[in-house]
Amino acid sequence: MALDFIKEFHEYADIKTVGIPRALQYYRYGRMWIEFFASLGVNVVLSEETNKDIVASGVSRSIDEACYSLKVYLGHVASLIGRCDAIFVPRIAGYKIRTKFCTRFEALYDTVATIFSDDGVRLVTLSHDAESEGDIDEAYIELGMKFGKTRGEAKKAYSAAVKAQAQAAKSEAKAQKTALGEDGIKLLFAAHPYIAHDPYIGGQTVKILRRLGCSVLYVDSADPDAAVKRSHAMVHTLPWLESREILGTIDLYRKKADGIILMSAYPCCADSMANEYIIRTVKDLPILQVTVDVQDGTAGLETRLESFVDIIKFRENGGYGKKE
Repeated sequence: MALDFIKEFHEYADIKTVGIPRALQYYRYGRMWIEFFASLGVNVVLSEETNKDIVASGVSRSIDEACYSLKVYLGHVASLIGRCDAIFVPRIAGYKIRTKFCTRFEALYDTVATIFSDDGVRLVTLSHDAESEGDIDEAYIELGMKFGKTRGEAKKAYSAAVKAQAQAAKSEAKAQKTALGEDGIKLLFAAHPYIAHDPYIGGQTVKILRRLGCSVLYVDSADPDAAVKRSHAMVHTLPWLESREILGTIDLYRKKADGIILMSAYPCCADSMANEYIIRTVKDLPILQVTVDVQDGTAGLETRLESFVDIIKFRENGGYGKKE
């Protein structure tokens, strides 16, 4: 029985290199994950940035009804096969009481394990649901122990990871403060981090907006706790954490932004409801709703963004619906 206990907590001890797909929650916790594994003495390999081939690979492994973001993630997983000893695929339902991520995050490990069952892919996971398991700290410590580390070593690695994540958040908040102080049009990019920060998905939008002379504000660079608190004053029944952060940040930035780019990946169930609420209740700022899917080229997107920016300029120069 003692041997079984040791085996359970050392099941990843032979893994020297972990692959991390550069998609989904990587854009929320990536810095933390990289630092955590590095502090354990494990090498980290990242998948390439999203590109046409990665998207095509993910689409080929997915059902049509899956959201675009999940298809992209599967492509990143496929691109790591043969480049590492195991691939890190977390299962996080929620990291705080009364907050949830979309169910695809809770089912992510099982989804990947099933789809890649014939590829001989070894997976490493972090499983956590705050509603039933409390704080996420213990989940990270137990994961570190599975790599053969003592509890103290695992706890030290987790502390280093938390510090790295906090430093990254501080840097992003500083950049956001700079953007808020710039002259010209300021647009809030209201999208999940894995859309807004993925160079292939939201990155094209950011490039176009900056080329048009606009400053881009990110939802995840605002104070997340303040945003969630503000969202509860607006609606009580919204279950998804990132949807609350988007909604609350919009309210926080109402007097600071000149317009909102509301971008979703098709067919996101959470966004289909949250975005409808946003459009119906936010009446004092222009909103451009954009839905992205498997696509090539940005000509249509560029035309829409140019028109949206022109409308904002017209409005601020005394046109219809002038901003107060």
